[in-house]
Amino acid sequence: KMVISKWLYDIVSKYDPYCLLIPNGFDFDFFKKTVECEKRDRYTLAMMYHVQELKGCEDGFMALDIVKKRCPQLKVSLFSVYPEPDNLPDWITFYRQPDTFNKIYNSAAIFVATSWSEGWGLTIGEAMMCGCAVACTDNAGYREMAIDDNTALLSPIKNPAALAENIIRLIEDDALRIRIAEQGYEYIQKFKWDDSYCKFKSIIN
Repeated sequence: KMVISKWLYDIVSKYDPYCLLIPNGFDFDFFKKTVECEKRDRYTLAMMYHVQELKGCEDGFMALDIVKKRCPQLKVSLFSVYPEPDNLPDWITFYRQPDTFNKIYNSAAIFVATSWSEGWGLTIGEAMMCGCAVACTDNAGYREMAIDDNTALLSPIKNPAALAENIIRLIEDDALRIRIAEQGYEYIQKFKWDDSYCKFKSIIN
């Protein structure tokens, strides 16, 4: 039995001591930082939209509304494989199945992630690779990469007000935003596909 994250390993290994952990990797040939963190518009955010309640997007929208009231300059790039949600305000630009992920991530100073539960925090890893400061919910999958006040700012799940406060902190404190983004970028370098492949191959052999 193989798992992709430490929190899943902790569960499965209780029942099978031979369980193996092989972390997911990221495509560093595709996702790249092309705009330095300090050169980004601090009021530009990115977020993924999902129709599944577990992804917490409604919490994200509530948090963004709070931030908008404090920071009227706020702009958000929202991307998804699903159709555009109804009644988006004009300060949110929607991208469906974009082929410009690098441009979206590199245009954003902050990436917002809202899930109640994740096996693995794919989008926050992509955002870190592209130099975003991450504000996300505190779930076990995100914690594979998100270390509070180090590689991300974490807030309790289902708490839009706390998420909004972390976003506002990153907007209002450039030094904090840049530090979180740069530490996230450095930390995410450890999750390479080649390393995961070699570990998998050695186990199979």
